[in-house]
Amino acid sequence: MRHERQVELLERVGASGERFAGLHAAESMVNPASAYTDEGRFAREQQLLFRQGPVYFAMSCELATPGSYQAATFDGIPVVVVRQADGTLRAMVNACRHRGAPLVSPVGSGEGLRAFSCPYHAWTYELDGALRARPGSAGAFDDVSDDCGLLPVPVGEKYGLIFIRPEGDAPVDVDDHLGGAEDDLGAFGLENYVPIDSRTNTWNVNWKLLLDTFTESYHIRTLHSTTLAATFNSDTVIFEPFGRNLVSIGLRKDVLDELRKPRHEWSLLPYGTIQYFLVPNGLVVHQIDHVETWRFEPIDVRTTKATTSMFAPKKPHSEKAHNYFVKNLEPPLIHFHREVNKVVAG
Repeated sequence: MRHERQVELLERVGASGERFAGLHAAESMVNPASAYTDEGRFAREQQLLFRQGPVYFAMSCELATPGSYQAATFDGIPVVVVRQADGTLRAMVNACRHRGAPLVSPVGSGEGLRAFSCPYHAWTYELDGALRARPGSAGAFDDVSDDCGLLPVPVGEKYGLIFIRPEGDAPVDVDDHLGGAEDDLGAFGLENYVPIDSRTNTWNVNWKLLLDTFTESYHIRTLHSTTLAATFNSDTVIFEPFGRNLVSIGLRKDVLDELRKPRHEWSLLPYGTIQYFLVPNGLVVHQIDHVETWRFEPIDVRTTKATTSMFAPKKPHSEKAHNYFVKNLEPPLIHFHREVNKVVAG
């Protein structure tokens, strides 16, 4: 985040008054319970948001080298994204054109892939999806005029972030999708980060309610009374919309100490948990010394799969340093959301 931007946000905090009341919204919003439970609405969300997209897929550093790949599923559409020899990305439906068998594990990732080979009949595809061979077919398919290459999926990459459009062929315009958040996100240098580890959990909660837990700090004083409450403010967050996306910044209790320094020394980063919501399914969180991402996959109206990943600004120099980041991923982060899940789903 640019220094000028940090100063701007700190000025808002400084002018917000007692208990940061000036950061509150003008009025409360009341959501009907049906927004989280209605099956028909959930089906529309899946079609309009998750299928038609764009949706967040991964950080660029997770697919850093040619042949590195990652797979995920969006409303039943299996997608694999792979780094090409020229450094670009290709995204394809993760299904052989013969019998539809998955070419890689639907939740798999890896490096050094040279070709896709179907485990059913060994049909083989180049990394760009072009059909390479149909072994042992003895020319049986030579009269098929259809293009039997893998079905392409639009993919876009910028600012160290990867987005796809699971259904349709419209290009992915990353700047348009970010809606203004690109200025902030571009300044973090996300493309230079290093993957540390990931965890995937399935929770009994609607996908929106899971995201709701990130948008407010009101719960800190009670749910985290013996941990975070000692250092984090529980009165408010800084909120700012970016098109359909938003940033929500949780503040440490001592944030006003920064305003006592000369203005040119001001920095928000040591005092804020900066969370960018990339609607519908992505969350990019900047902490003091690392970045974490969350990717959500709704299974049904009451069930959500969440993949949490940890990234460091540079490769840890030792096992101890590596384990420091892992400890920030598990158990604290995952435990936090397991406990929230128990509360909101119970």
